[in-house]
Amino acid sequence: MTPEELLTLARSASWADRAQAGRGLSGFVGDPQVDEAVRYLLLNAGDTAVIDATAEALLERGDVAALRLFAYAWKRADGEYADHLSSALSGLFFTLSCGSPADRDRFRSLLHELLADVDVTVRDGAQNLLTRLDWVRFE
Repeated sequence: MTPEELLTLARSASWADRAQAGRGLSGFVGDPQVDEAVRYLLLNAGDTAVIDATAEALLERGDVAALRLFAYAWKRADGEYADHLSSALSGLFFTLSCGSPADRDRFRSLLHELLADVDVTVRDGAQNLLTRLDWVRFE
């Protein structure tokens, strides 16, 4: 699907459409209009399945543009929304535990890069994610 089609789905009343949009839009992050829609989907008050799909897709993408949006949502989310982001992050940590130390170092480097972001919410979210990463034992 095109970004325009996915942006239309992101505004759908259907949670399944919004979840599909979140997964699809993760491939186009870095564009201001896409980023705005993805932030909305990550903090979606309509359905937590949308949060799950969007967060997992961003973490699978695993670059600085995707992690920037995840860090923003991580800092802003509370309650049940934070639980769903935490679940997606736990999935990533499990994947990293099965991977090489280089994979973990790459993830850590991307978070360190976000510590210099212009958006204080992103910086704070990245710092919190780094702290959480330090708690994980990769053995």
